[in-house]
Amino acid sequence: MSTRSDRPLPATGEHLDVTPRSGVLDVAFERRPQRVLARLRGEIDLDDAAQLRNDLVAALRSSPCGLDLDLSDVTFCDSQGVHLLTDLDRLARQSGKTLVLTGLSRPVARLLHVTGAQRVLDIRGRPEPEAGPGGAPPAR
Repeated sequence: MSTRSDRPLPATGEHLDVTPRSGVLDVAFERRPQRVLARLRGEIDLDDAAQLRNDLVAALRSSPCGLDLDLSDVTFCDSQGVHLLTDLDRLARQSGKTLVLTGLSRPVARLLHVTGAQRVLDIRGRPEPEAGPGGAPPAR
């Protein structure tokens, strides 16, 4: 697991890339004006679920509107991962925020389908650019 909950997220627009500790799961956070984007790479399983939960809850709490999870590079996800995602979704809703899953990898999409979790989670194709001033997408 490669995140640390005691490390503050970067300022808006900056990236936080961290060095993997176990080599199984990498997480990089990007603070955007209204949301935090977390890009996960590797395996979400029992070994990493508790620390990952702490890190993602901290990111959710630090975000004005919610948390986006890019899961396109997740190669494995077990039931602990599904529980984590549904729990994060519940926490987001309780705090008036949203959790959005983007770019599901094939293993994650299959597991969410088999468990039925895709019916309760907000799933989108890929991370969207956050709207700039006046609601327009940021210029590239």
